[in-house]
Amino acid sequence: MSITQTNFITPAGWKTGIEEVAPKVYAYIQAFGELGVSNAGLLLDRGGNMAVDALMVPSMTKRFLTAIQKLSKRPVSRLVNTHHHIDHSGGNFLFRGAEVVSHTACRDEMVRSGIAVEAYQQRIPRFAKEFPRLRPKPPTLTFEDRLVFHQSGREIELRHLGPAHTFGDAFVYLPQDKLLFAGDLAFYYVTPLAFQGHVGNWIKVADRLLKLDVETIVPGHGPIGGKKELREMRAYLALVRREAKKRFRLGMTEEQAARDVKLGVYASWREPERILPNIMRLYQEFRHELEQPLDFERMFDGMRQLRAERHGHAADEPDLCCT
Repeated sequence: MSITQTNFITPAGWKTGIEEVAPKVYAYIQAFGELGVSNAGLLLDRGGNMAVDALMVPSMTKRFLTAIQKLSKRPVSRLVNTHHHIDHSGGNFLFRGAEVVSHTACRDEMVRSGIAVEAYQQRIPRFAKEFPRLRPKPPTLTFEDRLVFHQSGREIELRHLGPAHTFGDAFVYLPQDKLLFAGDLAFYYVTPLAFQGHVGNWIKVADRLLKLDVETIVPGHGPIGGKKELREMRAYLALVRREAKKRFRLGMTEEQAARDVKLGVYASWREPERILPNIMRLYQEFRHELEQPLDFERMFDGMRQLRAERHGHAADEPDLCCT
């Protein structure tokens, strides 16, 4: 791992704001896509607007809602959660009156895990004051493989292709517009994170997404892009899986493997220390132990140490990249 790398790729135009990506369809992008900072989407319709993801804490979600209100006086009547993680669903409760839709596994995990306020405060401390204000609002409508809405004169597909970033990932596909809201199936210039997913299947899901008739892809984290960026993310997953398998067979620990793998250009993607949880999850995949949760304390301690080595400070000092 290139632990001395400190210059992150920052594509031109990557800033927080809302952008029209098709007629009456918008992407809401948050720079710079690090832990807890995700993207969302919006489809305007005279019968009621539809949002894709609710962001994490009230301040984020309220800025998104303000952007929506500037475009339409109609409320959001339907909200899609692409998966259960708090950075995509924490703000659900602020979409008052909206029907919340997700894959079945997303809702199940949201209900099971609830809102772990203290854990989030420890892991994402810069938003610590906002987490106690969150209120659970799990989905009320779920699907298994495919669900189709007919809205704003177009067909809107919600699809699930199996475990990837999580076991309940959904994406929103607008065939008429060749547009995809990928959720966290896509990370652009931000290191993918698979601590609750299945890296091997994520690669297969990426291959299937690349076969869709799509020109524009809104990732869960990072700037708006297309298939080029999706191929780059897939290549990262394939690289880490291949190199992790070699080191697993050699008997290296996950921490040893994370330091040994050479990331090349991906060392300049944001939060490259995520290689550790990715390798920890891959070792579980190789041992057929994906039903087991990761050791979060070990994972976050290890990531802090990798960040410290990269930036040249002690592991207990703050690191602005992730706090």
